[in-house]
Amino acid sequence: MKPALVLFVLVLVLALALAGCASSHRRPPGVSVDSRPSPPSPPPPTAGNGAAGAPEAPPPTPVGSVMSPDERRATHQRIVADTTAAGAAVRKCGSRTLLPDQESVMETTRSLLAQTRTALARDEIWRAESLARKARQLASSLDCPG
Repeated sequence: MKPALVLFVLVLVLALALAGCASSHRRPPGVSVDSRPSPPSPPPPTAGNGAAGAPEAPPPTPVGSVMSPDERRATHQRIVADTTAAGAAVRKCGSRTLLPDQESVMETTRSLLAQTRTALARDEIWRAESLARKARQLASSLDCPG
């Protein structure tokens, strides 16, 4: 695999991730700081609202309340297919001496697979599906002969 192609794929994935983040934080033009409302002050610390007075994050919406059993099963099948393909590519290249850009792709793919497992353990099925898809796409750029 050409290093330039792998670098291009990494830059593309990063650009897409950053573009999604940047677009959600834009404010309308021309709004002065003085005219914006002040954010609400946090509640005083109590025994039930987190460590050191930090408020606890709201629990994620249960998948079962939004997704049918058939949809859930199909999503799990896609996650399994994506993580299986990414894991196979990682294992195939794991014992090889890799170029620095290939090593970077390997580490990022491993990280995405670990994040997928964590998301599944938390029942964050949509996040797990997205992470698994990214891992498969990135791992597909690895070219290690069998």
